[in-house]
Amino acid sequence: MPFNLPQGITLGHLMDTFNLKAAPSSDTSTPDIRELAIHSLRLGNEEHVLPFPGWEVQLSPEEHGLLMQAMALPRQNPNARQHPIQIHLKQTESAWQELCAKIKNWLEQQQGRILAACEEFYQTLTEDLSNQYSSSVVEKLQLILGYDVFLLDQQLDVLAWAGGRQLPEKPIPFLPPKPGKKSKLSPPSKFVNLIEGAWQGSYQDTPLTWCPLSGQEGVLGYLGLSVCKDKLGSIEHYFLNKTATLLSLELLKIESINENEKQHHRDFLFDLLYNNFDSVEVICSRGKLWGWDFSKPHLVAVGEIQDFMPLPAERQRLSSLITKAMRIIVNLNPGTICLERNDQVVCLFPLQEMIAQSQTAGTAEQFLQTFWDTAETLFPDRKIYFGLGNLYPTAREIHRSFQEARSALEIGRLLYPDKPVTVFNELGIMRLLQRLDHQELEDYRQEILKPLLEFDREGNLELEQTLLTYYLCNGDLNLAAQKLYLHPNTLRYRIKKASEVLDRDVSQINHQLNLFIALQIGRLKGLWS
Repeated sequence: MPFNLPQGITLGHLMDTFNLKAAPSSDTSTPDIRELAIHSLRLGNEEHVLPFPGWEVQLSPEEHGLLMQAMALPRQNPNARQHPIQIHLKQTESAWQELCAKIKNWLEQQQGRILAACEEFYQTLTEDLSNQYSSSVVEKLQLILGYDVFLLDQQLDVLAWAGGRQLPEKPIPFLPPKPGKKSKLSPPSKFVNLIEGAWQGSYQDTPLTWCPLSGQEGVLGYLGLSVCKDKLGSIEHYFLNKTATLLSLELLKIESINENEKQHHRDFLFDLLYNNFDSVEVICSRGKLWGWDFSKPHLVAVGEIQDFMPLPAERQRLSSLITKAMRIIVNLNPGTICLERNDQVVCLFPLQEMIAQSQTAGTAEQFLQTFWDTAETLFPDRKIYFGLGNLYPTAREIHRSFQEARSALEIGRLLYPDKPVTVFNELGIMRLLQRLDHQELEDYRQEILKPLLEFDREGNLELEQTLLTYYLCNGDLNLAAQKLYLHPNTLRYRIKKASEVLDRDVSQINHQLNLFIALQIGRLKGLWS
């Protein structure tokens, strides 16, 4: 069957059908007045409302003919002129009542003609969707509307693309949709609100219009059209409104399927991260179902947003961060896995082969840079910290690397707040101390540092922090003084005072080891709560 929408009902169509001629005194300064679509037509005191967007038109008799007035709907365009367009028409051969009856009958015929044609096209699209031919629906929309068309999901991923006319055969980059001002010919509020869009790159001069596809909880996706929104006619608006409802239901179905699949992903990854599989063979075979190759070594990173609040809005932004970052990372490193777990980001990066542990941080940072770049807009002025586990040759050890990454993140956020990535194998003795009994650690700390801690409580020299910084700077007095904002001589006095309080030489290696461990335990106490 031919794929062409029927002609709409316009002022020009009405005037030509009933031989309504403009009188010399009419306002004919608007050049496209005959193209104005009719939404409602009032004949005297009787109004006929059509299901198509357009203008409110009133036709009434006057002394020497007829008066036609057309006004844009206020709710569709608050900036439209307040006074209607007026056209004085010459006297017709038919009496007023007879003319009204003819126009009413004609309107019903035209409405029936348009609705029947639109319904036929609509049923064709419905049949394709019922047969799971989503791409076919977009191709038929292209034929029906006469413009290139494409379908996006909520994450702005292209689900189907029908180009070849104004656009290439393959998808091209576009700017994300954003609300725009309504134009004079925007449809009434019961119709979908079209948004003007824009392309990136060499197609910037090609028009783009977004048709939002909405559900009860907001926008589910978009239908993109390679046409200016003001060029879309009344019937195209009407058909887009019907189609938008159909496609919204399709996106809901796709979203439900994807969510179900994601749940299976999460269940599998939960078992992987918590060592619930019997063998590496089981892991590899299950992974193949989702297109993941667990015969390769995987880097495991766990990330957390600074000052993250477990609120719906925050979690939605976190979900968006993962989605947007993954859209880029999978192109850089196919097979990458990323999921949200307990308000944290868990990433598994497959490598082609084993690399030295000293190279893992640099390799991971290349992938994680995408998260930091993406977070600048979603979480401005907030850092994303990552912990990185050791790299192991088989998937059987991924659970171990996951726990190491979590420990590295936890310790790194406390001890190294300026480092975006903390590597587990660089934590040294801290990774051992974290696993020991808290009370035993505190007993050891008190045994070594008790006089110093009591002195700090009574004075203001902060000897504990002074000594720790001195050790962390490898005994470099100038560097330690700089970090503590002290004069080197003041720092020398404090170190000497610490030796007196502790009754031991804090510069001797045999004392330094015990003191450093006790001081580090004090830092770890920030995690115990």
